[in-house]
Amino acid sequence: MVKTKYGQLVKQLTFRKGTMGKANARELTFVPGDDLAGFNLNFILGVYNQTGDWAPGRGAHAHSFDECLIFFGYDDDDLSYLGSDMEISLGKELEKHNFSVPTVVVAPEGVPHCPLITMKVHKPFGHFHLALSPNYTAVPVKPEGKTDGEKYRHLVKKMLVKEGPGGANAKQLISLSADELEGLNLNFTMGLYQETGQWYPGKGACVHPYDECLIFFGHDVDDLSYLGAELTIEIGKEHEKHTFNVPTVVSLPKGLPHFPIVCNKVDKPYGVVQVGLGPKYEARWID
Repeated sequence: MVKTKYGQLVKQLTFRKGTMGKANARELTFVPGDDLAGFNLNFILGVYNQTGDWAPGRGAHAHSFDECLIFFGYDDDDLSYLGSDMEISLGKELEKHNFSVPTVVVAPEGVPHCPLITMKVHKPFGHFHLALSPNYTAVPVKPEGKTDGEKYRHLVKKMLVKEGPGGANAKQLISLSADELEGLNLNFTMGLYQETGQWYPGKGACVHPYDECLIFFGHDVDDLSYLGAELTIEIGKEHEKHTFNVPTVVSLPKGLPHFPIVCNKVDKPYGVVQVGLGPKYEARWID
């Protein structure tokens, strides 16, 4: 194997069968901070296709870190389609909230959440959790009290889909920052990609004032280990090239130049989530 300076920042995602029960993930990957250049982040990505409680009998839990629960669809043409009807309980009062469109549920540190129930499945759908800690831990919470049904509604947010730049760049985009995520030190963009070429022609490389991860994943709900595309990313002032054709996460410490990204081949539309550990997206383009 050829030794590279930045190769440890480019890691293939390894998927496994779910073990939590029929409503939980059929297939998923869990990536801790140790695999993300030591970032203050861990994430799960999975596919779901059954109804029921995701963790039967476990009730609510809380974390010592902030977390976002992202529910999205794997539709090849439209990010605005979720493909399921969901119910989540929030707070120690287990206040119930329902949604059937792509949604992010914000769970600030200490706020109880779950049970999480899939009420109906129209088409296999996806879920990310983005947790602002290198490791995932949770403590159970006993239910207590009642609300008027609106106490936690501000934590359940419909994800609005926008038209992307097109071409090799995203066909559609969903972007959220701290001011839309209850002040969490987080910004993220989810995009749907389907064409070959360079994402930002003529732009060169860019740097961020925060740590960032680029998560490349496929839309084949029968096999999440299939990306459906081949891409090349350049990293560092040296423009060291890394090419991959499987689901991959690229960890980019703050200040590290990266880009261009070029899609060399597409057999099936694919997704990318750009996760920035800062309150809003910021980038400075350089040569």
